[in-house]
Formats: sequence, structure tokens, C-alpha cells
Amino acid sequence: MDLLQDYLPLFFNLYTTYYTPYEPYIRPFMRYVYYAQSYAYKYLFPTLWPLYRLTRMIFSRLSDAPDIATLVVLIILAYISMKVLDILRRQIIYWISVTLKLLLWASLALIGFYVYQRGIEQSLEDLGWVLGYFAALEDEGERLGQTKGNSKMAQARRAERQAPRGRTRGGGWL
Repeated sequence: MDLLQDYLPLFFNLYTTYYTPYEPYIRPFMRYVYYAQSYAYKYLFPTLWPLYRLTRMIFSRLSDAPDIATLVVLIILAYISMKVLDILRRQIIYWISVTLKLLLWASLALIGFYVYQRGIEQSLEDLGWVLGYFAALEDEGERLGQTKGNSKMAQARRAERQAPRGRTRGGGWL
């Protein structure tokens, strides 16, 4: 970096001095520099100048009204945070789906290993026993639900008979 800082003023001196002993060696390079400058002034400058003026005007207005600048910064931060949260959401969904796929394939492998160890007929008998067990649990749950539902219905009917009818204090609209 020191080398660049030392020689940059010398290069600038070569650029601004027209008659130097190095001119024959620098002339081809300078020709490209002049072509680049002419291209920039002809084509890029007219295009970029209005954009420069517009951004300069916007930044001057923003510095005059700090409330707008705060609002713009808040919107930018909200946008960036939403992007980060979207990335996190996608990562979480990805890992959950990988875990579920892994569990599915592991369970299929375990079922296959179980069938291989016990044989197809014994495995089907075991499957029938498991399905019968769950059917018995379902029947028991339905029976318990019916008895609890009937007791709650009877309790509601008793409460209805004991409630005072007509206009009573605190009776409400009914």
C-alpha cells in the first residue's frame, strides 16, 4: 500500500504533463485512457448524471427530515429481517422433512426385518392381533364416551328442572 501511495502522485504527474521523456512509451496507454474518457463523457455521463442528481436530492431531503430517514432504515431492516426469517423457516421445514423421511424409511426397514425374522404368516397373525387390540380400545372408548355423555345429559336435565322460570332477578333476556 505504501508503494501505491508513493507512486500514485508520480503517475498523476505523468498523466498531466504532456511533454515528458516517457511520452513515446505512455502514448498507447494514454490513447486508451482518452478513449475511455470520451466514451464515458459521451454515453455514460448523460445517462448517469440524472441518476446522480436524483440520489443527491433524495439524500439531501433525507438528511433534512430525519423522520423519513428513520422510516426508510426501518423498512430496509424489516425487509432484511423478513428475508432472514424466511431462510430460517425454509431450513426448519427442510430438517423436519428430512427427519420424517428418515423415520419413514427406518420404520419400513424395521417392518421388513421383522417380517424376515418371523415369516409372512406369523407376521400377518401378529398384525391381526394388533388391529384387534386397537379395535377393542376403540369399542371401549366409545362405550365410555356414551356413558359419560349420558351422565352429562342427565345432569343438564336436572339443572334445567331446578332452574327458576319466568322473570327472576338476574334472569337475563331468557
